[in-house]
Amino acid sequence: MPAQDTNGPLSGVRIIDLTIYQAGPIAAMLLADLGADVIKVESIAGDPTRRTRAGAPADLRPGEPPTTLSWATCNRNKRSVVLDLGDDGAQPVFHQLLASADVMLTNLHPRTLRQLKADEETVHAVNPKLVYTRVAGLGDRGPRAEDYAQDMTGMSYSGILFQYSNREDVPFAPPGAMNDVMTATMAAFGTLAAIMQQRRTGEGQYISGSLVQTPLWAQMMTVGTLANTTTASAVHDREHPRSALVNQYKCGDGRWICMAGIEAKYWPIFCGAVGAPHLMADERFATFEGMQKNSLALVPLLDVHFAGNTSDYFLERMRAQGLWCGRVNQLEEVLTDEHIEANGYLETLSDGSRTVAMPFHLRGYQPGLQAGPPLGANTEEVLAELGINVGTTA
Repeated sequence: MPAQDTNGPLSGVRIIDLTIYQAGPIAAMLLADLGADVIKVESIAGDPTRRTRAGAPADLRPGEPPTTLSWATCNRNKRSVVLDLGDDGAQPVFHQLLASADVMLTNLHPRTLRQLKADEETVHAVNPKLVYTRVAGLGDRGPRAEDYAQDMTGMSYSGILFQYSNREDVPFAPPGAMNDVMTATMAAFGTLAAIMQQRRTGEGQYISGSLVQTPLWAQMMTVGTLANTTTASAVHDREHPRSALVNQYKCGDGRWICMAGIEAKYWPIFCGAVGAPHLMADERFATFEGMQKNSLALVPLLDVHFAGNTSDYFLERMRAQGLWCGRVNQLEEVLTDEHIEANGYLETLSDGSRTVAMPFHLRGYQPGLQAGPPLGANTEEVLAELGINVGTTA
């Protein structure tokens, strides 16, 4: 079993993880990070992410079958059980697992769940007190409920790809499966709420989230603006910002910095901090409102000004005045950043691979650092806990 802190917030909670790819596995992984005993039930072929090499391939365990960074990233601190749910002979074992669990979490298609007898109705007939969490594609109701979907198609349906783009007629898709990661995080959040209800009432619950619901939530301000006014939020590039004081600039050392001066009081403070009081002598920029109105003219002037000294020079002076500002990092820089390291935002797993830590800290608690398990590594162990001899199972 993964070496987990028995004082973890979810210590004693058992979760059956019937998930594939990213969104479902990451949700279960977050709960494992919090100390839950997460048992990943896989077919004999395993989660496709074990073989899918959409990102950088890696043989993370020399001498063992090759795995992928996608698998390692999404499945730490879990146990793996191989169980062919398509075989009726495996169903009694699956039912015992469900009876021993507090939560079942899945992101499989409704048709697949029915075929495997793992749909919500069937599972709750086995264990009515179970929390059943499903990460859906486009949603679990409506005309698109049976559509196959993943990270990109969910974002596409939500309208967010045009919000990312600086062209009205061409969408832009961000890299890195952001929708999967955030949908997983919200699914874990909902599951925690249901566990609290389960503890209070002794009753089961059904939790659903989707790859459309999350990016809609992420667009809360934009959607609210469009739904309640006649104006949608426009997308602005840095040469045409809403405000020149909420923008990014390249300094003389080649480094980019950003700032977010959203209140009128910040405009004179900014000009003094960066050594540009002359800007306020220009009638176009004499007031905060004028500066915003004439941002198109101000940006090239600020480009020239920031090119005249280093990023450290400007950041030091703006920080000293309490301005919201910071460095614009390349991702490669983040991996070796002193501040990132000091806060433990990255961690090293038991196999030596580096990954992102769970997105918050609990004082006094250190999540496990066990790499995702080999396929079926814990089958005998888990079945023995249920009193089942592995040689007698289908």
